[in-house]
Amino acid sequence: MIYLVACIASFLSGIGIGGGSSFIILSLLFDLLSIDEARTYNLLLFISVGIAIIFKNLKNQKIFNKKYFKSLFFIIIGCICGIILNRFIEQEKIKKFFYIFMLIIGIYEIITSLINIKNEKNNCKKGV
Repeated sequence: MIYLVACIASFLSGIGIGGGSSFIILSLLFDLLSIDEARTYNLLLFISVGIAIIFKNLKNQKIFNKKYFKSLFFIIIGCICGIILNRFIEQEKIKKFFYIFMLIIGIYEIITSLINIKNEKNNCKKGV
């Protein structure tokens, strides 16, 4: 089962849908891994998919954009802060925060999808 979850999550990551979050949710939902194990394997999944995407974008000449290099500093700072905070927060709390975060993201996605559908219908009625 863990191999199927990893395969699905990697596929979703490869197409840019947030497979890492899917991996953590599915592995916790099916009680396959602890939260620490799920986060560790998610990091390995993220790194391997990231390397593949970097090579793809290098080949397509899409990676040499200044805004990507500027954001790298903030990404590193965010990672360091997350690692430091992880030492002080209990794992059960992190698990609950993750579920709440995913719930908020899900509600946001539903609302924005409904707004987009409504806007598309209005544009079709106007003949745009």
